[in-house]
Amino acid sequence: MSGPVYETLYQFSRSLTDDHIDEDQSEVETGNNRTVQCQAVHARGKLDGRAVVVSYHSHYFLAARGYHYIPNVLEVFVTGNHLKFEGECRARSFADKLARWFGGGGRRGPDPIFDVCRIDAPRDADLADFARPDFTARLAALSSHVHCLKVQVQAGTGINALFHGTHYRSSLPRLQAIVHDVAALAAA
Repeated sequence: MSGPVYETLYQFSRSLTDDHIDEDQSEVETGNNRTVQCQAVHARGKLDGRAVVVSYHSHYFLAARGYHYIPNVLEVFVTGNHLKFEGECRARSFADKLARWFGGGGRRGPDPIFDVCRIDAPRDADLADFARPDFTARLAALSSHVHCLKVQVQAGTGINALFHGTHYRSSLPRLQAIVHDVAALAAA
C-alpha cells in the first residue's frame, strides 16, 4: 500500500514535533456509480508551535457547491486562532470575471485581492482580516498559486488549503515550501 506519497509525508512528519503519520485505503464511489480505491495518508504534528495536518488523498470530493470529484489532492491545515474571517478564496476564473459584470463572482471589498481572487463568504462575514496588508498579500499569493484549488479560512481555527497533489507527492522540498506558505498565512 505504501509508496512515494507515504515516504514523502513520512520524511515531512519527521520535521514536526509530536509527529504522527497514518495511512488508509478505502473504496470511494464516484458520481457515475464507479468505485475506485482511495489512498489517504495523514501526517500531523506541530510546526513552530502551530498544529499542522497534511493529508494526501488519491481521490477526493470537493463539495462546497455540489458534488465534485478530483484525483490527487494535497490538503494542508494550519491552526491560526486569531482569524476572524470565515470563507473561501481561490484564483478567479474567466466565468468569475464575467459574473462580476452582472453583480456575482464573490464578495467585493476595497482591497485589490477582491479583484484578483474570488472570495466567497456569508454576507455578514467579518472582513477585518482584509484590512491587514500582510494577510491579504499572503492570501492572494497562496490562492493564486498554480496548483492551489482553494483556501478556506476558518474563524478562530485556521487555514485549510487544497492543492493538486501530483506536484508534491514525491518532492519533500516542494511539500515543505507549500506547508510553510500556509503556516505563514495562518500566522499573518
